[in-house]
Amino acid sequence: MSTHRAIATVAKGSVDEILLPTGAPGAGEVLLKHSYAAMIAYDTYQADLGYGVDSYPLVLGITASGVVVDVGPGVTGITAGDRVVGATFHTPLARGLQEYSIQPRNLIAKIPHELPFDQAATIPDNFVTAFYTIFNQLGFPIPDFPAKLDPPPQASAPILVYGAGATSGQYAIQLLYAAGYTNIIATASTKHHDYLRSLGASSVFDYRSPTLVEDIGKAAGGDGKVQYAIDSITSQGTIATIAKVISPSGTLALLLPIKEGSSVRGAPGAQMLWELPDAWNVLPKGTKYVGVRTFLYEQDEFLKENLMPKILPRLLDLHLVKPSKVLLLDQGSFKERVAEGLDLLRNNRVSGEKVVVKIDP
Repeated sequence: MSTHRAIATVAKGSVDEILLPTGAPGAGEVLLKHSYAAMIAYDTYQADLGYGVDSYPLVLGITASGVVVDVGPGVTGITAGDRVVGATFHTPLARGLQEYSIQPRNLIAKIPHELPFDQAATIPDNFVTAFYTIFNQLGFPIPDFPAKLDPPPQASAPILVYGAGATSGQYAIQLLYAAGYTNIIATASTKHHDYLRSLGASSVFDYRSPTLVEDIGKAAGGDGKVQYAIDSITSQGTIATIAKVISPSGTLALLLPIKEGSSVRGAPGAQMLWELPDAWNVLPKGTKYVGVRTFLYEQDEFLKENLMPKILPRLLDLHLVKPSKVLLLDQGSFKERVAEGLDLLRNNRVSGEKVVVKIDP
């Protein structure tokens, strides 16, 4: 059996290049040759802390773009030679930072010919996160894209995307706008403001502004409170800020895990929790919150069968979703590129971009 290279965490705090069997796809599966793979902060949690690692080795990388090499029995809609992107989080040895992988058909999306592979690699994880958050966890109705002329229920309700400079926040704005929502309020560093407005945000504010709470209140209108909020950072500090602007009848989506402190990657030793502890819950009485675990989205049978194979390709063809900006790592060896990506992510040196690693054949 042939083998291929992969970059994996092989023990807590240890990352190395390993060889894996390439294999052949079974029923309902696709063999994908990877061109690029994306990395996120979660890769550092697993590589550095062993967070959520049940066994070693565990290949890093949460998405991959490339070409279909072969398909198994029962696979429809794609064939060998198709350009695709995958949400590569199905199993520990089927992740993105390797030369080949076997993926379930439902985690693969065809991409337009004009979309470069490096840009495509930025899409799946945060697209899935944003879609699942909005149309499952928050319960918004899934529209027929492009959105019908009739506005959706609560089209003008004030919706806050906190930390919208993060790529998950960028996709949330795009999807809300495409679905017909008109009062999308975002917070981000000032360097991201123009770009977020171009994606559909109606108001954008600097999260460091001393008048942030007042500014959000004015943009929300009415009682000065937002009805829905998505916390793309989900930290002790961001929850405390959102608590000042969300309605007691509102709902907050927390993109898990919840970090101690105020950043995506906390200081060494900082807690990361799957539940909001009482001591950190400063939300107004009556405010609901939901913890979003993206990897569980397949429990929704409709999304499992449609989100990547059908909905994402349609949105790309309609130009309703655009990829994130690429922070490309293509110098040095495969292992060195991944090490650089981990260093950037663990030190919070990525903002408004997606770390993408080129994978040589």
